[in-house]
Parts: sequence; structure tokens; C-alpha cells
Amino acid sequence: MNASTRPIWLALMIFFSLVVGAAAGILTRAGGDGLPVAVLTGGASFGGTLLLLMAVFQFTAADIKIRK
Repeated sequence: MNASTRPIWLALMIFFSLVVGAAAGILTRAGGDGLPVAVLTGGASFGGTLLLLMAVFQFTAADIKIRK
């Protein structure tokens, strides 16, 4: 993984997080909750998804050095 592909991966992670957040907000609103609750649910799921994806990316892209 080089530095030139990191912005592409970040854009994909943000896009996927937006899709998850929007779906959570829409489903919350369709479930009968109010608009503020749906916005908060969508925002929380966006943030949680982005945090999880960035953590997984950091774990998989890091150089692992084993001490002997």
C-alpha cells in the first residue's frame, strides 16, 4: 500500500459510511421515530462505521514487525 492510494481508500470508506448512515436514518424514520432521532441515529452509525473501517484499514496496512 503506497501513499498515492490512501485517498482513494479513504474516499471509499467515507462513501460506504455515508450509505450505512443514510440507511440507518431512513430505517429509523420509517420505524416511526421523529426526524431528530433519525438524524442522530444516522450520524452515529456513520461515525461508528467510519471508525471501524479506519481501524481495520490501519490494522491491515500496518507493517508488522515481530521481535525476536
